[in-house]
Amino acid sequence: MDNTKYIALSRQMALWKQMNVVSNNVANMNTTGFKQEGTIFSTFVAQTLNAKDMGNDPVYFTQDLATYTDFLEGALVETGNTFDVALQGDGFFAVETDQGISYTRKGNFTLDRNGMMVTTDGYPVLSQNNEPIFIAPTETEVVITEDGSVSTENGIIGRLNVVKFADNNKLVKRADTMFDNVAGNQQTQADDVRVVQRSLEKSNVNAVEEMTKLIQLQRSYDFVQQMIDEEHDRISNTIETYSQLA
Repeated sequence: MDNTKYIALSRQMALWKQMNVVSNNVANMNTTGFKQEGTIFSTFVAQTLNAKDMGNDPVYFTQDLATYTDFLEGALVETGNTFDVALQGDGFFAVETDQGISYTRKGNFTLDRNGMMVTTDGYPVLSQNNEPIFIAPTETEVVITEDGSVSTENGIIGRLNVVKFADNNKLVKRADTMFDNVAGNQQTQADDVRVVQRSLEKSNVNAVEEMTKLIQLQRSYDFVQQMIDEEHDRISNTIETYSQLA
């Protein structure tokens, strides 16, 4: 395969990766607490065997460097549901998963049959003592204050474990709204974050922007495919012409 096709394929692979990321953003534009992702690409320069001796330019390939998460806050929407909780500020709820403690801003919690506060996936929502929060069946007046304290008519039950990190970019996305921390990324209590009961944080995806981006990526992908097809035809015609002259 000649250099032209290698370069085109590298670009096409990068576009495919970018389309997958943007498509996932679009699919989650109505997902509570979802943070949209983006991609980073760069040019990879390769020196061909003939470039130095023949005076040709080096070959430039598209290189997929990384996928990043945009942690910009989404808009808050009031729901009126007792166990819907949103965060204003840089922070995350701590929840207990099968793989350990993870972190999320998806605050549409509920109670399981045992009265434990859980996520929509059934994961326990943790207090600052890293213990589950239980509401007794007879307790009906549940209040969650701005500092995350959970109380009922019988008094304070606990305080939501809301944390923040030294560098959010080091968090590893384990699911669409769930993140894991890594060693060395300092974690502290997010005392400056405001907890809002009966509200949820919407996805931070800009639907119009992402749909426009998806259309542009599809067009670019089709253009590269057209170039590959035309290059294939050019090479085939050249081979056929030389074979007839031989």
